[in-house]
Parts: sequence; C-alpha cells; structure tokens
Amino acid sequence: MSQEQFPVAQEPPGEWAGAATESFADFAARVDGKDDVPLRARLEGGVATLTLDRPQRRNSLDLTLSRHLLLGLMCAGDDPRVRTVVITGNGAAFCAGDDVESVRRWRLGDRVDTPFDPVTSDAHYLRVCEAILHLPKPVVAALTGPAAGAGAEIACAADFRLADTRAAIGSCLAGVGHVGNVVLMSRLTGPARATEIYLTGRMVSGTEAVRLGLFDRLCEPEDFDRELAELTARFAALPTASVGLFKELRERSWGQPAEYGLRLQDAYHLKTHATVMDAREGMAAFAEKRPPRFTGR
Repeated sequence: MSQEQFPVAQEPPGEWAGAATESFADFAARVDGKDDVPLRARLEGGVATLTLDRPQRRNSLDLTLSRHLLLGLMCAGDDPRVRTVVITGNGAAFCAGDDVESVRRWRLGDRVDTPFDPVTSDAHYLRVCEAILHLPKPVVAALTGPAAGAGAEIACAADFRLADTRAAIGSCLAGVGHVGNVVLMSRLTGPARATEIYLTGRMVSGTEAVRLGLFDRLCEPEDFDRELAELTARFAALPTASVGLFKELRERSWGQPAEYGLRLQDAYHLKTHATVMDAREGMAAFAEKRPPRFTGR
C-alpha cells in the first residue's frame, strides 16, 4: 500500500507531549544519507523506520546519534501519517549501549560532545526510552544483532521485539562497574531474572529470550524482512488513537493497586467511546460483519 493510499489522521492522537518542529517525512529527507548524521530514516506505508547507523562502533550512542534518534521519535509521534515506528540497527549489532569513548570524555569533564545532557547529566538514552514508552503509536524493536546496556534499555522500552537468531540481549554493565537494566528489563522478565542477567553479564538469545519475554517473536535471518513487513503493516492498520490511549493507560496503571488500575481502565474505556473515531468505525464494522477501516483518529 502506498503512502497516498494509506488512511491518515488529521491530528496527532492522545496526549503525546512531543516537541517536533517538522514532519517525519521532512526529518527523514533532512537526515537520511547525510554523512554527518549516523541515523537513517524513512517513511513507507505509515511505518517510520529509524536505523542506527554507526556499524563501526556497533551502533553505540554518541551525542549525534542519540539526539537524532530522540528527535526522530518526536517527529514520528507528532506526525499523523506515521502509524507505527521501527527502531533497528545497521550492521552486526542492534545497539551496544552508550559509546564508551564518549562516556570516558564525560568522566573527564566534557559536557558538550557526550550522550548526556550538559546541564542535568541525564543520559540521552533515558529520554529516548521515555519517548518510546509514551509515543502514542506501536514501537517495534527489530533486532538482528546484540543489544546491550543502553541498547537493551531501548529494546525493552519498545512495545514489541522482533528478533532473528543472530540477536541477543543483556546488560554487560556489572563487568564495567556500572548499574542499569533494572526497571525496564524487570518489567519483562521479573526482578529475579533481571538480577541474574545483570550479575552474570550473559547475553540471552534464541528461544530463552522468547521464554523470558525479552523477545516477542524469533525468526530465521532469511525470514526477518518478511516478518517485519507483515508485523508493521498489521500494527499500522490498527486504530492508532486507541493504541496511544492503551499505552498511556499502561504507564499510569503500572504498579498501582488493582482497584485503582481498574477504575482508571474504565475511565480510559469511556474516553475511547467519547474521543476515538475509530472506536465508532470498529463497532459499526462489527455490526455490519465487515473488516474495519481505521484512519488512526
């Protein structure tokens, strides 16, 4: 289905607090293929793909890559033509985490060219993960190689992780005396298994990663592109505004008492009836025994 044929919303759904100043298509045209920007971006069929492109550094995050990744996510969240987002890596790795050399410079006092905020010292991967969690559209991490440290955090923040048999995921932080991979990984595996992965420093792959919830689907490398295309087409055809409300509800209800969570869930259900046009289309299609045609509104 071409971009022109794909039904689009007229305004961004939900309460996404992005700060994009351009459409995702304009962002992609500005950065894609530029030698000084280690990120590739494209929009096709409602699917925005962001490809980390530092293969010589295993797609580790420096200032330029992390800032452009965050901006790309903001543009995707704000652009009604985007119905789902894919994050993937070029080369042999998904993302090896923060760039070690950049971290070393930050420890020596560099507050400019490192993947940390120069004022707050917040790691940029933290903002990337927050953007993924709150982006009001499905986000897929497409892994064809290892994800470690901050790269594992980004993968765990995604709504769905598609991996081929070359992929693996782990912490690797204890080995360098650092702390991390606690909050998001624990949401997938439970705290005991996340602790074991941190303490041992091992990378988890294959069917074990699926069993632990670190990967949602595993396929052979030769099937990966087809599986990704089918998955993202399915996600892009969903009622995008409802997906955004689901993700917002998920974050607000996580860890809350069941009674509070159920009341909140009911409030969001009523909000869906009141504000989501696709909810009306879905009910009408069900009554008329036909497939729904969601527009994302």
